[in-house]
Amino acid sequence: MFRSQTKKSRLLRNEDVTDLIDRADDRFKHGQFSDAVHHYEAVLELAPNNFRALNNKGLALFALSKFEKSIECYDRALEIQPNVAHVKLNKAISLNSNGNFQEAKSLLDEIVQLAPTNKEALNARALSEFNLGLDSEGMQDLKKATEIDPAYTMAWNNLGCFYLGLGELDLAVECFDRTLAIDTRNYDAFLLKDMAVERRERRLTRP
Repeated sequence: MFRSQTKKSRLLRNEDVTDLIDRADDRFKHGQFSDAVHHYEAVLELAPNNFRALNNKGLALFALSKFEKSIECYDRALEIQPNVAHVKLNKAISLNSNGNFQEAKSLLDEIVQLAPTNKEALNARALSEFNLGLDSEGMQDLKKATEIDPAYTMAWNNLGCFYLGLGELDLAVECFDRTLAIDTRNYDAFLLKDMAVERRERRLTRP
């Protein structure tokens, strides 16, 4: 009888965890990030080592700009499953956002070494590299990302931003045009292209 009750209790607990995490994921998909975090925390009270809840809670915290807390979630997830590339990538992106560029780059170096065609890792590493003053390495990573996936708008847009920062205005406009050809509603690319065009026109009209 005792064993039967214990087994039943474990089954009910597993059902509770599954239901809670499904609800948390639904909140996340609908942009209700604070609610999602609360639901993931409820999951982790029942199952402290739930890998999915830890990773997804990290994503929700990142969306709320709580970068240090998101990194803590990814670290806990990686203690459970140390070699999951997408969690390492999520952590690296949070490290970049938190200003930990060298640590982010070291982690991204590991990912790219194992998966040289991981376009998201190349894009994220480029951001680390530019912030560390490694402009040529950053450019190479972004160009490689666009070669791997010519429709990767994030890399085109970032490449345009870096050309803009370097004063390479023709190349910047070209990159923003590539972004807009793929994503016609990319408002950031519209604004950045206008900025690049305006700077180019001012440069041409200088005496």
